[in-house]
Order: sequence, then C-alpha cells, then structure tokens
Amino acid sequence: MHRPFIKNMISMKKLNNVKDSKPVLHIGKMLFALAMALQLLFITGCKHDDLSVALPNENIRPAADFVKNNYEMRLFYAALKKTGYTEQLNGAGPFTVFAPTDEAFNRLGIYSTADFDKMNVDSLKKIIGYHILPRKLMVNDMPSNGVDIRYATLSGSELYLSRAAFNPSGGEVNELYIDGVEVIRKDVVVANGVLHLIDNVMKPNFNKTVQQWLAEHADYSVFVKGLKKFNLWDQLATGETFTIFAPNNQALENVGITEASLNTLETGKYIGDRLFGAYILYGRHFFISDSQVFSLINSNGVYNYFLKKDSYYMNFGGGKLYPEFKLGYSLTLRSGNTVSDVILNSVTSNLTAKNDNLCSNGIVHHLISGLVRPEQAIKK
Repeated sequence: MHRPFIKNMISMKKLNNVKDSKPVLHIGKMLFALAMALQLLFITGCKHDDLSVALPNENIRPAADFVKNNYEMRLFYAALKKTGYTEQLNGAGPFTVFAPTDEAFNRLGIYSTADFDKMNVDSLKKIIGYHILPRKLMVNDMPSNGVDIRYATLSGSELYLSRAAFNPSGGEVNELYIDGVEVIRKDVVVANGVLHLIDNVMKPNFNKTVQQWLAEHADYSVFVKGLKKFNLWDQLATGETFTIFAPNNQALENVGITEASLNTLETGKYIGDRLFGAYILYGRHFFISDSQVFSLINSNGVYNYFLKKDSYYMNFGGGKLYPEFKLGYSLTLRSGNTVSDVILNSVTSNLTAKNDNLCSNGIVHHLISGLVRPEQAIKK
C-alpha cells in the first residue's frame, strides 16, 4: 500500500538533486519518519500479551537454588543441604533468608562442607532455621529507626532486628543489624522471597538463661558470687529481660574486688544495686550494634538510665569505634543526671568475639574493667 508513495518520493529526490539541496533534506526527514511509523506498525502487529520479561533485579530462581549458585554462600548451602532445608526453600514460600557468607562460617572454624558432618544435625538445623523467616521481609517493610524489633523464625525462636534509616537532625543512613550482626547486602529478590547477606553466623543460646550462661563460664565466677551475695542472682533465671555487662574476674580485681575480699564484705554496709547491680540493665535487650544505631538516630548518641533503686546514672553508647571501626561499647557511670554530677567511671569494651551472647531471657556482654569500687557503694 505504501509503494506508489515511496516511488514518487524517490523521483522527486532525483529531480531536486539537480535544482536544490534543501528539498533533499526535507524529503530525507519524511522518509525517516515513514520508516519509523512502519516499524511501529510491525511491532504492534507482533505483540503477544502473555509475554513478560523479568526485571533486571528480579531473580527467577527460588532461595535454595540461588544460594547454591553463589560462590560466597557455599558453606551456607552445605548447611541447608545437611539439615534438609533445601527442598523447603525451593518451595512456594514466601521466605526471608539471612545468609551468612563463607567468611562468617570461617570465623567459627568451619572451612569445608565436611565440617558439618562433625556436628549434631538437630542443633545445626535449629541454628540454620533461625536464619530463615516464613515471610517476605524487604528493608522497607522494617520499622525505620527501630531497635529490638522481633520476628519469628523457622526454628520457632525470635530474632531481633535494629535499623537506622535516617538521622532526625537531617540526612539518610542505611544500616541494618540482625541479632547484632550487620547486613552487608540487602533486598536480593528471589522467586519465592528475599535474601539478605550477613557477615556473621547468628548463634543464640536457645535454652539458656543469662544466669545459666554466666554459671557455665568460670571467668565470671567473682561476678556470680557477688550477684549471689547481694541477692541479685535468682532474678536472672526469670522471664524478665536483661542486658548484662559482665566483668570477668580480672575486671573486678581492677576495682578492688576479689573472691577473698567478697568474703569479708558486710552486705548491710553496701548498696548492692550499685556495687553489682550497675552491670545489669533491666527490661532491655540491647546488642552492641544497638549502640551504633543509637549513635546514628539519636541527637546525643547514647541510651541513658538510672540504676535500679539508686540515684546513680548510666550512659550506654558506642558504635564502630576508631581506629579499627569495629563494634564496641562504652559505659559511663555518673553520680546523677544533672550537669553538676560527676563521672565516677567510664569503660570502653570492644572484644567483639566475647559480646552479644544471646540467651533466652537477655544478652551477656563482656566488660574489660569494673565500674564500682566498694567504697563508692557504701551506704550513707
């Protein structure tokens, strides 16, 4: 239907080549426009409504197959296979997978797939299931500037999420932590959910209270004895929530407290909630990474609280500390919460491997030095 029209235009082009060059440019534009129109007609005529193309960031593989085909998650896939989760994670879902890197497993002394053969399968399955949610949870689905947000996992236990999304004073931030572990790659969409890459393996103590955890570690035996002597021990086996900053035996010796000196202390002369209660944060469940979140979302960058049954005041802060930029925390004990109150002691602790010991009713962190000397806790 277009042939006579095109033929006439070609004849005009030949004629105008002799007379003038300007009409040639005009005719060339017309030919180009006609060619584009014909191409559009061709594409429209060939359209199939049932044809869809995957978006660039959309992965058509289910979660287990995606993990299998990524070299930096080789050990995580081996753990999934060992515990029987591969078939489930290739099912309908939806799932959210917090996948540890191979380097994360290396930090636990796991370097090859054969290392999983040495482990109790039931215990391993509970740990791996703790890294999987039975729902799709993208970053934007998580509360902004939220701390201690809880989600149920396939293992039945809850994991804890903290997210710094923006600074109220201005500016966006984008840090996400799961059980104190940093998420280093977010929102990797798979066919049946989403995957987030993490730089450590989460390892909660599912069936231990903070009391049981402390009792099993002889390095904190003086601290345990002090808690018992001042009637602060039994509460740590209850369903209340605790964050414990646990000084080891050397840390307490630094402030004049040893097993021998404890035997001579008369409990009636001292404020127990200060001398040993200073290491207990009640009703809160803070990982060390939460101090980093506080530093990003709070104007003063710390969490402040009074010691229980005492006028003494504590500042809990920290974050990625200079110069290594590893997660660490600080505790600053003051005589009160006014500008005229004095700082009694301040301790910074960044032994990452000894912190974030998640238990059934709280968390235990390692403290490298004591906070309170016996003479600072004498009743007046």
